[in-house]
Amino acid sequence: MKLWSFLLVALLALGTQLPAASGREKGEKWGGCPPDDEPCLLSVPDQCMNDRQCPSTLKCCYRACFRQCVPRVSVKLGSCPQDRLRCLSPTKHVCSQDSDCSGKKRCCRSACGRDCRDPARG
Repeated sequence: MKLWSFLLVALLALGTQLPAASGREKGEKWGGCPPDDEPCLLSVPDQCMNDRQCPSTLKCCYRACFRQCVPRVSVKLGSCPQDRLRCLSPTKHVCSQDSDCSGKKRCCRSACGRDCRDPARG
């Protein structure tokens, strides 16, 4: 019986550390923020400072250079590679979020819009 009690306490203690172990801040909700392609409106104040201030499943995300509560999107593992190119043609988006991309590919910002790319290594 003592072994079961010890295991239960250990599992509960581990559960309280999961947000820190998963790279999320305390109170941060699962998922990611949708792409921010809106023009910058510097005169608009932030509507939130963190996810805890947003109702239900909404996340506190930057939209048009200020924070607001928006529906979260699913995010795949890995980070988008840096694009060092300059665009000479109009912006064209192939995807709007990671779920639009097949397999492990992520929807990443490129010089001329967003497209599906393999995540960066490291």
